[in-house]
Amino acid sequence: MPSAPRAHAHSLIRRNPRVVFRNLANDQGSVLLHLDTGAYHGVNSTGALVYELLERDQEFGDLLHEVRRRLATVPPTLDDEIGAFLEELAERDLVQLTGTRPQP
Repeated sequence: MPSAPRAHAHSLIRRNPRVVFRNLANDQGSVLLHLDTGAYHGVNSTGALVYELLERDQEFGDLLHEVRRRLATVPPTLDDEIGAFLEELAERDLVQLTGTRPQP
């Protein structure tokens, strides 16, 4: 199986429409269910924030900007951590990473 594309500033990220997202009670994170595989994937509160922000297609740079705006404390490794998280989601077919947003 080929590896997922690497996230970069202009990568377009979109949710897989065959994935269901639900928040768990008491801020215990969230769960993603891939309807085709039946596999559940747990994510922490930051992962849940990222997935919620993907309600509409986002470029990686715009997504990072919005995550930074919403977090009270931003670690210096945020860009790398979110990039690795998205690449892992892409490997599990939970999101799609493409080169760039098509120009109108």
